[in-house]
Amino acid sequence: MGAIAMAVPIVPGKENAWAEFASQVTGARKAEFDDFNARHGITDHRAWLQKNPDGSSLVIVVAEGPGAETFMGGFSTSDNEFDKWFTEKVAGAHGFDFSAPPPPPAERRI
Repeated sequence: MGAIAMAVPIVPGKENAWAEFASQVTGARKAEFDDFNARHGITDHRAWLQKNPDGSSLVIVVAEGPGAETFMGGFSTSDNEFDKWFTEKVAGAHGFDFSAPPPPPAERRI
């Protein structure tokens, strides 16, 4: 099974937007999020909010499953309405430019 792990900064001032996004995928839009993960081959998708001593925030994301390696490219180019919404929310909260090449993956050390 594949896995990806990322530590993703939240754009300053976007903490509430990220919290609302997280609330939606675990609440009102959970069924769509579950379908999203299944369509992209993700069997376990977790995120933790990390507050840093300097006041900034980041999200630690772990996605596991056979689709983990191609996950970000898959949802960010999808025509599915939920995928478009998800991409917009991730781009806004984290400042991602999905038209640019992705950053290198995290290196597992332990």
